[in-house]
Amino acid sequence: MEAASKSVRVSIFGEDYPLKGGKDTDPDYMSQVADYVDRSMRKIADRSPNLPTAKVAILAALNITDELFSHRRDAERKLQEVETKAHGILEWLDARLSMDSPSDA
Repeated sequence: MEAASKSVRVSIFGEDYPLKGGKDTDPDYMSQVADYVDRSMRKIADRSPNLPTAKVAILAALNITDELFSHRRDAERKLQEVETKAHGILEWLDARLSMDSPSDA
């Protein structure tokens, strides 16, 4: 039997939207996401009050996507640093273990 999806009503830039999530979706999380979009759109509209709503939405989407890509790039860079350090530690351990092993003579 399929579990019912969860829904929450949110307001973004003065418009109400019913959002549906899966059975494991947290309604508070969906509200936080909608609030983030709303704040992003309002920041843009405050700086450029004459922009049509569609342009405000597109600029907000571009800003949010830029943030996402920037975080992904940082995460990938940090992961690469960790992998490089881990590889160095493994090489050091291998060298150390081979020095401490009794030789077969």
